[in-house]
Amino acid sequence: MMRTAHTSVPRQSSAPATEAASPLAFQSVFSVPAGAGIIPEVRRVTAQWLNSKFKQAAVPLETGTHFLRDHVVLTSQASYHPDGGEHGLRIQLREDNREATWRTTVTAVTPASQVQSVCVTLECFDNGVTGLRPARPALVERLVEALRPRDGIAQLTLHAQVVTVPGVDALVDVLCDPDRRLPVVVAARPHRTDPVWSRRLRQLMPKCAGDASLYLLDDPDAVAAFRRTIGPHHHLAHGAVRTYLPEVDPAWPADGPRHRVLGGARICAPSDQVYRMVARELQRRASETELPATLRTLVFPDEQQRKQDERRAAQDAARAHAQAIPALALEKEAAALREENEVLTQLLAEGDRDLSEARRGERLAERTIQSLRQQIQQLNERYHQELEDHLLTLENTERAQNEAQVLRQRLHAQGRHEDAVVVEQPAAQPVSFEELSGRLGELENVLVTADLAIMLSLDDHELARTWAAKAWQGLRSLDSYAEAQKAGLVSGGYFQFCKTVPVPGARIFPVKQIAMGETEATRTTWGDERIFPVPTELDPTGCLQMGAHLKLGSKGSISPRVHFHDDSRGATGKVIVGYIGPHLTNRKTN
Repeated sequence: MMRTAHTSVPRQSSAPATEAASPLAFQSVFSVPAGAGIIPEVRRVTAQWLNSKFKQAAVPLETGTHFLRDHVVLTSQASYHPDGGEHGLRIQLREDNREATWRTTVTAVTPASQVQSVCVTLECFDNGVTGLRPARPALVERLVEALRPRDGIAQLTLHAQVVTVPGVDALVDVLCDPDRRLPVVVAARPHRTDPVWSRRLRQLMPKCAGDASLYLLDDPDAVAAFRRTIGPHHHLAHGAVRTYLPEVDPAWPADGPRHRVLGGARICAPSDQVYRMVARELQRRASETELPATLRTLVFPDEQQRKQDERRAAQDAARAHAQAIPALALEKEAAALREENEVLTQLLAEGDRDLSEARRGERLAERTIQSLRQQIQQLNERYHQELEDHLLTLENTERAQNEAQVLRQRLHAQGRHEDAVVVEQPAAQPVSFEELSGRLGELENVLVTADLAIMLSLDDHELARTWAAKAWQGLRSLDSYAEAQKAGLVSGGYFQFCKTVPVPGARIFPVKQIAMGETEATRTTWGDERIFPVPTELDPTGCLQMGAHLKLGSKGSISPRVHFHDDSRGATGKVIVGYIGPHLTNRKTN
């Protein structure tokens, strides 16, 4: 099967103009068992991080607002139990740079006799600058190392915990723990030592710290023991890394695909950076995780109101003092009045600065609210799109079941009872584009020339499993169509084939998600993006513009497409698929 990359024409994915850019870039939330209060340790570690970040001996962390330097503001808040002990701590660092405002917040809460929680967030409010790449604060790794938080019975660590044969049962207990809230990342050491694999694992694991518990099956015997214990649907091969989501059910085969596997070959490939996807996916999940109730309901005293009350009291005292001074004593009190005037001037300057800070915080809050509203709208659109997809699936399933029932009845009427029983079950749908790429050889009438690197990049996204299944459905439908064309059973093209279902048992794709061409404006302006490789027997140049495409998604910045050319009645007798990847540029994109 031809799988060449077409590099003469650059491709680009583009995001719709309505795509919401959430200010929340990262969020990590982890828990520490009740016991000794963690707030002093959180304050100490945060202070060390700030000191190293700003290269100064001591950053002020007492309650209040501190201006460390131009455009860098540090705010510290604390709340207390009735007995005077610290209940909550919030330290927030805001950096107003040219390209964006960055806001890092660490919050800790120590409820009485309850699990203690820590949350670290990074927000990025861009100033119109695109292409910013926020990095997760190193503070997360420092806190994980210092606090050693837990997730159910799992210990959260900075590096992978080594597992040998005696520890396999405990690892399986961690995977199946009903109280586990975070994913578990398990790596299996390769048969042979590979420096690339080892180096990348060392780089990967700290980036996952705090967002998952981390384990390493350290030798072949441990890998084999894990396979025997966890079963055939949830094991992993030598060199692989697997992310186990909560509520693992080893006895349920259908649960297996939910836990994504990254093969050792791709981890070791020098030019393949897909291993970074493991940490990115964990960080995405962590950013979408709901905060514990103790963090959501944490309230701090209003420091701004306290300062305002102090300034008002000082002003009132100064006025009263001035009114009480006899006229003859004015000269004697002049010096005191000047001193009080200086104090009042300083208080007014502080008030102006605090007011400016409050306005700045209000503007950032407005941007956050606007982003959340856009995200809610997008989630509603995605919900309705998924609902429509499910309804189409139910419709197709019901049609197939009715057709199968009629065929079984006819076979029974002819006495062919054994033919009416399906013994061999079809292979399951691929759960990733990596798996799909390995099954392209099953398509006898489809020739895939698409750049597989672009296709595999779709695995980085949360909807990859759905997209891969729909892509496989579309490719099999194109294969079914080309087969029907060879048999002379189709009079029209692919769209008509899916609309009328002229062949019993034909595999169709929803007609609402088929486009047999692009608009004239798109072809004129962005037609070069849609030129993809084809066999030279089809075109001497080895490439052809492909406007026909299948829609794997219709919402969001990716909205994948499968572009193809129908040559089922031509020189190759196949459907040529030249592109599987993110939506290409058109009038609706930036």
